[in-house]
Amino acid sequence: MSLGLYVVFGVILVPLYLVLLGWFLGDPRDHRTALIGLGFLIVILLAPIVFSIGPISFRFIIPG
Repeated sequence: MSLGLYVVFGVILVPLYLVLLGWFLGDPRDHRTALIGLGFLIVILLAPIVFSIGPISFRFIIPG
């Protein structure tokens, strides 16, 4: 993985990590909202990886 991914996931998304911790550990607990936020976080984290791997795999499927 490149340095940019570490910067994005480790530095820029720290406020989002803190919000999720607050949702799960704070009072009052709203698990539905916390799970929605967790779903968004997973999408944000996986989208750059999936979209960078996709074009690489097409090179092997469709040569040219």
